[in-house]
Amino acid sequence: MNKKERYDIRRFGVRLGLFLLLVFAPITFGLVSLYKAGEIRSFSSYIHPLEKGQLFELGYSYVDKAYKFHMTDEVMRPQVLALGSSRIMQVRHFIVSPDYTFYNAGGAIQKVPELSLFLNKLHDSPKLILVNIDQWWFNRAYLNDDQPFDPSVYDEPELDLLKLGRIVCDFYTDLVKGKINLVKVYSSEHIGLNAICNNIGFCADGSPNSSDRVIIPEEQDDYNFMDVLERIRVGNNRFQYGNQADSTQICDLEDFLSQCVARHIKVVGFLPPFAPYVYQKMQETGKYGYMSQLYNMLLTVFDKFEGCSIYDFTDVTNTGAHNYDFYDGFHGSEIIYNGIIRQMVRQDSTLAPFFVSEGEMDRLDSIYISKNRRLHKF
Repeated sequence: MNKKERYDIRRFGVRLGLFLLLVFAPITFGLVSLYKAGEIRSFSSYIHPLEKGQLFELGYSYVDKAYKFHMTDEVMRPQVLALGSSRIMQVRHFIVSPDYTFYNAGGAIQKVPELSLFLNKLHDSPKLILVNIDQWWFNRAYLNDDQPFDPSVYDEPELDLLKLGRIVCDFYTDLVKGKINLVKVYSSEHIGLNAICNNIGFCADGSPNSSDRVIIPEEQDDYNFMDVLERIRVGNNRFQYGNQADSTQICDLEDFLSQCVARHIKVVGFLPPFAPYVYQKMQETGKYGYMSQLYNMLLTVFDKFEGCSIYDFTDVTNTGAHNYDFYDGFHGSEIIYNGIIRQMVRQDSTLAPFFVSEGEMDRLDSIYISKNRRLHKF
């Protein structure tokens, strides 16, 4: 090989190296950034106590149900467990007596059969489970539109290569749109791009950080309940119409309650509240008759099991609750849930040891009122 040929080979090698660098550098940078943000780590790496002020919420993968289960089962092992959908997430550790450990697994349950599945897989037994029973879980029209029950919902999710490629593409798309702040990605202690860039995520006790909703309430999708009012008008997205309560889920509910009794767990269930204005509009349609039947139907079930009780907070019009203390039409703020717990304790003195005193509840309410804006113009 002469000198010219050796030179040509070296020049080709340099060009090939530059080409590969141009091709793979963005991919490498994207992967490094996503790993730093917590988006593409192993699921097991997420299962640990969060630091004070630290948030967890991925941007490109939905692992909330599995996350809440494994945090409950492997890390927190709470004596008082809040269990249910997003409509119980606003119960925070401040309201629970410091004599008991607490975790909020809200979001882990989206349908009745998941209650038994969650409890059956749980190794330790809480002393008290506070569980919301969403009204639409007993509406046939909603159940027909909902996804079927998935028995693997709490299994550890895996990240496949096809999904990894999509995530890298989404990362650069959002980067170009200005949705991702790289300075925050490389400096924040939060886990997940939703937590890092949007300040949205689960806190150490499992409850969500809600400051983003409070800072600029006018920018929320359901400001003045416009989104929910449209759902009511159309009859979709959890607000499907129904005149007859569906009892096909009762067996699954009884299975959950019987497991709790066998494990000596006290259960307090409740039908969660709607904002008073929203509930009024639902009643005016005359198309939600099933809701008025739910409490008596559920009371018959809960009364079969010792240590299990059910409360109805569907309509909180007469409790002093305000529309402006609801994040949206069917998610009350923590002050709403403090009021719910206050009423439960007043009606059942056996609950008192699990929660702070009524005077402390009043103090917590005062702190909330002093720090937060009214969320709607009602």
